[in-house]
Amino acid sequence: MRDFKEYTILDTVTPVAVTSSTDATPIVVTATSHGFATGDLVLIYGHTTNIAANGVFKITKVNNNSFSLQDRNTGANIAGSGAGAGSSGLVIPAPKIPLISDFRNAVLHVFTSGTATLTAKIAGSVGKTDGSCPNFGATVSISNPYDFVQVVDLEDGSAVDGDTGVVASGADVARQFEVNINALKYLTVFPISWSQGAITVKLLLTSNE
Repeated sequence: MRDFKEYTILDTVTPVAVTSSTDATPIVVTATSHGFATGDLVLIYGHTTNIAANGVFKITKVNNNSFSLQDRNTGANIAGSGAGAGSSGLVIPAPKIPLISDFRNAVLHVFTSGTATLTAKIAGSVGKTDGSCPNFGATVSISNPYDFVQVVDLEDGSAVDGDTGVVASGADVARQFEVNINALKYLTVFPISWSQGAITVKLLLTSNE
């Protein structure tokens, strides 16, 4: 019997631009009209200088334009990198990160809306040395291993390089991709650049049994 699971990785997500962060404990991030509430999980990507602000965190709302960062597991306040105040990047509600090791096949359906201009990348990992999930969006390292993976466009069979990702350039897309999950343990998708529009990503996992 063929087993399968379906996930919504991102559900009509509109990223918010990050304008600054404090190099302090906890880091306080400024993202105008962010729309988040205390206890939400967010993913920040592309923040410069104060790179400790990149990754998946639990947040505490300070006001409508700012929030502080806490460890998603322990709740401990996140300290700045020590390099000074940060700038740029984007923040979204944290995407789902399915455990995929029990499956052999993965198909993604990527939709954009609002005349999107964005790039989304597919990230995979075999997990940390203890098997736990890495902090996607944070700096890649031996202790935080993940990479952007290649997918195949099911419309024409063309390969899309992991470092290129799925690009919408002012015209919305609805595309399906097969992911070579070949022994990966975790898989997710998130935008790495954005200026307008929203993105939805659905994932279907199947086995061959």
